[in-house]
Amino acid sequence: MIMNNRIFYRLVVFGVILSSLVFILGTGRKDLSDQPMTVYEVYLNGESLGIIENENKLYDLIDKEQDLLKKKYGVDKIYAPLSLETTKLVTYTGEVETPSSIYDKIKDTEPFTLKGYEITINYSEDKQEVLKVLNKKDFDVALENTIKAFVNEEDYQKYLEGKQSKITKTGSTIKDINIRENITIKESYLSTEDNIFTNSTDLSKYLLFGTTKTQGTHIVIGGQTVKEIAEEYELNTKEFLIVNPSILSENTLLYSGQEVNVGLIKPIVSVVVENNLIEDKEVSYKRDIKYDNKLVVGTTYTEQQGQNGVSRVEYYTETINGTITKVIPINNEVITPVVNEVVVKGGLAINYYGETGDWAWPTLTPCVMTSYFGWRTDPIDGSRSYHPALDISGTGHGSPIYAAQSGTVWKMGRASDMGNYIYIDHGKGYKTLYMHLSGFNDEMRVGYAVSKGQVIAYMGTTGRSTGTHLDFRLIYEGTYIDPCTMYKNAYCGTR
Repeated sequence: MIMNNRIFYRLVVFGVILSSLVFILGTGRKDLSDQPMTVYEVYLNGESLGIIENENKLYDLIDKEQDLLKKKYGVDKIYAPLSLETTKLVTYTGEVETPSSIYDKIKDTEPFTLKGYEITINYSEDKQEVLKVLNKKDFDVALENTIKAFVNEEDYQKYLEGKQSKITKTGSTIKDINIRENITIKESYLSTEDNIFTNSTDLSKYLLFGTTKTQGTHIVIGGQTVKEIAEEYELNTKEFLIVNPSILSENTLLYSGQEVNVGLIKPIVSVVVENNLIEDKEVSYKRDIKYDNKLVVGTTYTEQQGQNGVSRVEYYTETINGTITKVIPINNEVITPVVNEVVVKGGLAINYYGETGDWAWPTLTPCVMTSYFGWRTDPIDGSRSYHPALDISGTGHGSPIYAAQSGTVWKMGRASDMGNYIYIDHGKGYKTLYMHLSGFNDEMRVGYAVSKGQVIAYMGTTGRSTGTHLDFRLIYEGTYIDPCTMYKNAYCGTR
């Protein structure tokens, strides 16, 4: 009987010990000792996962198990999820878990992290974009590549090194290059579920195009021109040349089978370049018509041949992402004076719905074309739109605006987008529109007749405008057409 009791007692003790071992090994837990211990309670998204003795062992285990992530991102260390927290405790009671049991609870629940940079591009108080970048150097390279898309690389390097040559006769110098947006950079832990830029190539593409997707290409068909291809893909010629730096101008001949880029640039930063520019600009002569009532109607002859002049003009210019946004004339020196052509015609004086085949330029010359008729990115809100006008600048705020053709004032006034504006009806289906004016000639009234070349208003920047310029539009039978179709001069001849 005594022997049986001893056997029974031993079996009970053995069972208790075995149960304890199974419990401890099976759950990864163990009891705390009778002495106070420092432990760490682990939380994920605010919910307790358990207590561990050493938080560093958990972090080391997380790093050790992430070989695939290390290879993917080319890093040496992986860190805990952003929502993982530990709280230090000193306690006598409770149970602790092993790091591996805690790891098993989080490995498929929350993404792990790696060290990188959060780059915030601030457009306004309530609009920003945050880029996640592994290496800050990649962002520096990408930003420089974006600048080089809009600034000649050799000129940019001279600007950085302070080695720009002083302008003697003609030329340009860069006054300043900056990014309009405020950019902040901070080191941070990046979630591996985020879109993380790991190289400067992808980041450069994103800064310039607003996407990392492959941009479109076009195979040239024999006879196609730069302008035709640009129009086909809703680009203007300047945008086409930016994404095809080896094509030097709109007049460059393309060969059949040539592959060209037709991606639309949509920069997420604004590269602002300020220049001082001195150039010799051709000044087109005007055609003055004299009427001789002694001659039979239809008789015409040239009394004086016209000759273009040359002026040396100095400007301050500002461009944003390659688009001229500001032109301020500083000096204008006549090198060769203009000789206007004088044509004599027989018959009575032209009526006020006159000869729509001979048009006067609407501003002083020399001038600067800041935007042509065609597709462009809006300089104010960045939207894509067709610009049905010529933007002409460089003659100064308050400089005269001329009637492009004889006619009658059809409308004039002020609107939120057009600013001060005036329409002239030239008859035969033609009208012209002049916008963003600083003011009108005091003689202008709706219904009044105007002569070609008469001062009708003054250049300004009223309405929806980025700077002093004239928005000049030509309308035929209710449809906007390119005003350059009416002119053969230095301003419409090159783009």
